[in-house]
Amino acid sequence: MKILHTADIHLGVKNGRLSSEKQAQMRSESILQVQDLFAVAKQNDFDVVLICGDLFHAQTVTNKLKLSFFEAVKDFGRPVIYINGNHDEFIMQNDSTPSNFVVLNKENFMYEVGDVVFWSNTNLENLQANFSAKKKNVLLLHGNIENATDNDYINVEKFKNFNFDYVALGHTHVYKVFEVAKTPYVYCGSLFSNGFDECGNKGYVEISLDKKLEYKFVPFAKRRYMICECDISDSKGYYSILNKIRQILLNSDVKNDDLVRIVLTGEYEEGLDKNIDVIAQSFNHLFYFEIVDKSRIKIDVEKLKNEVFSFKAEFINLVENSQMEEDEKNLICRLGLEALNGEDLSI
Repeated sequence: MKILHTADIHLGVKNGRLSSEKQAQMRSESILQVQDLFAVAKQNDFDVVLICGDLFHAQTVTNKLKLSFFEAVKDFGRPVIYINGNHDEFIMQNDSTPSNFVVLNKENFMYEVGDVVFWSNTNLENLQANFSAKKKNVLLLHGNIENATDNDYINVEKFKNFNFDYVALGHTHVYKVFEVAKTPYVYCGSLFSNGFDECGNKGYVEISLDKKLEYKFVPFAKRRYMICECDISDSKGYYSILNKIRQILLNSDVKNDDLVRIVLTGEYEEGLDKNIDVIAQSFNHLFYFEIVDKSRIKIDVEKLKNEVFSFKAEFINLVENSQMEEDEKNLICRLGLEALNGEDLSI
């Protein structure tokens, strides 16, 4: 049996960093990518698609978006098994959903396809009464299995005595694999990214469940969010910074469809012309590009102390002659000089 495992699609989500036009474009792209996903599943003879929660982002999602999704489900024609996430609890099976869209919950906690039984996060009594090791068993969960302080924490210890072949997870937007009692617990990650806190490749997990279990992550998203650091410590002007950024993007295999954040780091000489706006305009070919400046002006405290008729020198000497600890003196000197130079404070 071939199974496609996805989760955390968050249809209808907005990204406030983008212009309204690009937000609209990405929302349109998201449903098109989901339709493409079902087309891929159909063309490659997947038997089942699993959606482990957070299909929609919020209750404000449009009916048009829902209908477009369910049209793709209907066209796929094979079981699409879904469990609630923490964003889309309101999605329920009703007369408008296709018959092949199967919602698993506490009441409808198991569904069989061939010799494979798919389970929701049900109570142990239901598992003990219905679980059969003679069949293959797949458990669908949405929550955090790593952090017990999370409101959506799931304690997977209660499932250790059941011989699940595969546990399909949603909630964490990064592909991760855990092994619990020799069973793989797999976060497929989000199907596509919705912000700079979700960088890198996004996709789904392809599962083959025959005589033996095999699974692999498959990149799928059209766009990636990318964060790249650029140390400008030895730069002489904005042109050298521009060339550094170009080389970094080349080495990072950044594509025109990607959303890119460059973080400037390091310490630069006073008087350096960074000209960030001009640099940013050179990357208009990217779908989205921004520069976050975390670089700092290089401060030579010893040199400044000896300057004549200098307010900076007076400030440094005042701090140096105080009764503070050395670490405190160094910090206050740096912050004070940053303020005098009109820099953002490095705290």
